[in-house]
This record gives sequence, C-alpha cells and structure tokens, in this order.
Amino acid sequence: MKSLLLALLIPLTSFAAQTELEATSFQALRQKIEQTNFQYRETGKIFGFVTTQSCLFTAPGIIVFKNYCFPARRYPAQSYTIISKEFGMIDLYEEEMSGELLKRDIRIDQFPAIMAQYLDTPPEFLGLAGLSSTIEKMHYKYYPACWSTNFSNYTETADVNCTKKPADVIGFDQWAQETQAFLSDEVAWKSFMKEMNLKFKP
Repeated sequence: MKSLLLALLIPLTSFAAQTELEATSFQALRQKIEQTNFQYRETGKIFGFVTTQSCLFTAPGIIVFKNYCFPARRYPAQSYTIISKEFGMIDLYEEEMSGELLKRDIRIDQFPAIMAQYLDTPPEFLGLAGLSSTIEKMHYKYYPACWSTNFSNYTETADVNCTKKPADVIGFDQWAQETQAFLSDEVAWKSFMKEMNLKFKP
C-alpha cells in the first residue's frame, strides 16, 4: 500500500523552503470534483502501489486517479489521488482497521506551487506513465506535506499537522478545520466516497 506520508522527518529541499506553500480549501476541491465531468483514460500501475493498478480520469486542468481500481475486487482500503495546479496533489485514503475503526485521511502530498513546476504540460495530456514518473520524481525530492486524519497510528487520536511549521502554510487553519470536521463525520465521509465511486467508474 502507498505510504501514508511523504518523508515525515527528512530535510526539505532548498526549492521547497523558498516556495510559498498554500493549503487550498478542501470544500473548494470537493465542489470542483462534483461540478467537473471527467473522462476515463486508462488503467495501469502508478508509483507507490505495488500489487494493484489505478484508473486514470481526466478533465481540463485536473486529473483523478482511482487507486485500488484493478484487479476489481473488494479491498480493505480505498484511495483517490487528485492532481492539478490549483490544488496540488491531494490524497484521500480510507482503511478498515481492527475493532470496526474506519481510518480516514486527507493529505496534501504536494502543494500547488510545487506541483505547478511539474505541470508545464497540462496534466490531462501527460498520460498514466508520465504522471507516475512525475509522482516518483517528486517523492524523492522530499517536499513538504500536510495531513489530516481521524486516527493517527502514532497518537491513536485525530491529528492534523505538517512536515514543517503549520504557521508557514497559508490557509492551514481553515484547511485543518474543514478536514477535521469532515473526517470526524463518518456518515458524511461514507456518502462522499460513495459519490466518488459512482462518479469514477472505468
């Protein structure tokens, strides 16, 4: 399975240190997805997933990977990766834990200003292999990231934080409030993931 965080304790690159980092509104991202018509493009392996394949859906300026898409069967986890210049690279992750706990995560794996450096070609034209290569390159750069979860494996409680000072991330407080409120509402989360699964069918 894909690691939950990208480089928690590894020094950041000088490029990232000089780049303005912004946590864009999660509500705005949800509205963008709901209002956008996506087209299925292809299925294949992307970086970070060893045994399963992802399905690629595209629209102008934004792409969505439905992870754990193939082989088609029931998995204990489900995940979506959204990539755009406007929102960066966002991961939505759900995993069934022991004791009937449904672990829910929203992660900023790449901030918009950093992601934009890799999207000279519009993301919808890169294709699955090109996007996978881009994700791999960025992973090894150890750029900063933020996460919000209803259950941290480290603290065993809800948690929201970044690999750098949250005060240095524009819009962090709003993003933290939005994501924590959403993640704490299991009914709302399940409803949203159901909508995502209906919308992103290969």
